[in-house]
Amino acid sequence: MRIAADLDRPAVTPSIGLAIVGADFRTECAPRRQAEIDRCIAGERVTLRPLKRLVEGVPAVSVYSQRGRQIGYVSPSHADWARNLLPSIRAIFHKADSFGAVIRVATDGTTPTLPQPTRRGEMMRRPHEVPPEPVDEFCEISFRR
Repeated sequence: MRIAADLDRPAVTPSIGLAIVGADFRTECAPRRQAEIDRCIAGERVTLRPLKRLVEGVPAVSVYSQRGRQIGYVSPSHADWARNLLPSIRAIFHKADSFGAVIRVATDGTTPTLPQPTRRGEMMRRPHEVPPEPVDEFCEISFRR
């Protein structure tokens, strides 16, 4: 449900992050995939395509940059899910990672969005708010020798 304050802002459909593997495989393609991942910019379009071959025993879904170069495969644990939704999936590059990359997908035909950046450990509060004092749940405990 949207409240009155949100009526002037468009509703944002949440997108899902998917791991893209294959850039760290021990194959001759891995360095090319890693080089293409390094060229990708957060928010640029990527394309998912079904393949007939198997990756780790699962029918693969390959991922290509907007330049048409393969950056890897959808993680085998999510490949069946992605394969079933291919006609409606839209995807963008999110970030490089140690295993390859992460993409963001929307399954309802809308354009996926990148998550809002946050500082690690920062509480989500308004700038003028003072954080509450921590509650000491053990204040009644005393140690006697």
